[in-house]
Amino acid sequence: MTLDLARQDLDDRVGPCDMAILCPWVLEGEASSDWVTAMTSRLKQLGVGSVLYFSSMWVYGEHLTGTLTERNTPRPTNFYGASHLANELALTDSGPTLDLDVCILRMSNLIGSDPLHRHRSKISFAHEMAAMAINDERIVLRSSPSTPRDLLARSRLHHDIDALVERSSNPGRVEILNAGGDRTTTVGAFARRIAKVATEYHGQIVSIEHPEDPSDQMTFVLDSQKLRSIAGPCPNDLDREISMVFNDVRSTTSDHP
Repeated sequence: MTLDLARQDLDDRVGPCDMAILCPWVLEGEASSDWVTAMTSRLKQLGVGSVLYFSSMWVYGEHLTGTLTERNTPRPTNFYGASHLANELALTDSGPTLDLDVCILRMSNLIGSDPLHRHRSKISFAHEMAAMAINDERIVLRSSPSTPRDLLARSRLHHDIDALVERSSNPGRVEILNAGGDRTTTVGAFARRIAKVATEYHGQIVSIEHPEDPSDQMTFVLDSQKLRSIAGPCPNDLDREISMVFNDVRSTTSDHP
């Protein structure tokens, strides 16, 4: 359902709720955060007390190194990270003024089933790799294979959201939490996992093509311990999520029912 926050009858279309979850689809060139301020004000009028915002770990920048905690200064290096940071700052400013309880999740790369996969013009890199592995029997990487990635299983994200939704509200609070998978892998290692599953499916060897690796590749660790202390332990089951990604891709490929 699509809602226009400017509609005067919005109160009749939105039932009472305690929390609003904001997960914007950030497009290139859209760095304005005015919509955040307008939305939080309207949500407050509707009686919403808490806001959970899906941000991105890429607010820290692209060429990351060392351990990243919520205390690291954001230094986005592309429009995607800059747009999310602008939205974060708008929430940080408007939340306490409106007496909202604001929680910002700086998420790593999410891996898992996407119910709207067949309708998207832009798909996740996991779905893109799986489609190449099934349809072309090769995976072409845009990044060098040693490029570091933190991968977050969708099931863990759901576990964490449940905990954040259920906890007691604290009006005026603004909390920023890293949300990741606890360990860093690489684009190449993930591609090999995708290729292995595809080979088990259709019996063909899947090749992996990629740019040359730089000699000075750095790596990072996304520290999500603050969120774990709130939500409790939960496995980051990527194998299960990869299987569900393949189900999405097969469902949209007529040659592979």
